[in-house]
Amino acid sequence: MEGSREAPTQKAAHSGEVLSLVHAMKVPPGLGTGPGNRGNPPYEEIRHYFFDMGNDSLMAFFEIPEGEEPQSNRNAIGGMQHVSFVVTPERFDEIEKRLDERGIDHTPRIPQLPGLLGIYFYDPNGIRLEMACQPEDGDAPVVIDCVLQTKAQARAELETLDVDEAWIESMVAALPDG
Repeated sequence: MEGSREAPTQKAAHSGEVLSLVHAMKVPPGLGTGPGNRGNPPYEEIRHYFFDMGNDSLMAFFEIPEGEEPQSNRNAIGGMQHVSFVVTPERFDEIEKRLDERGIDHTPRIPQLPGLLGIYFYDPNGIRLEMACQPEDGDAPVVIDCVLQTKAQARAELETLDVDEAWIESMVAALPDG
């Protein structure tokens, strides 16, 4: 549906052709414009797509309502929503301590997905950064397993979109049956 928030972004659709979808979710109410916002785009119930980049790394896209934000200049500083890095719990504590010691404003520790904590802050160029950790994984975080959905879980979310069944099938093809 052209111009609708229900249509998947071109980025997500294209990424699904190149990378494997591992998680699709609608951001819960209150995290866009409500008091629970923790750095998300200021829109309620938008989708967030996660793709496996290999080497236990993710690329994620938010589904910004079409026409709500200008297209960013890829050569400009900060032309993205945020960049996230997964670190060990020890490194997470060190980074949080350094931010506090230097008076750099940051969010409190935020539970993200099951087993994942994050803090958000801005670098000197105004780029929003997220440091995340998986305390239960200790010194060996396993990122993909933290967000990996089954075909049925991802299909249930994607079927809420007004899209072709063949597209959904191509997006969930690499996911486990579980």
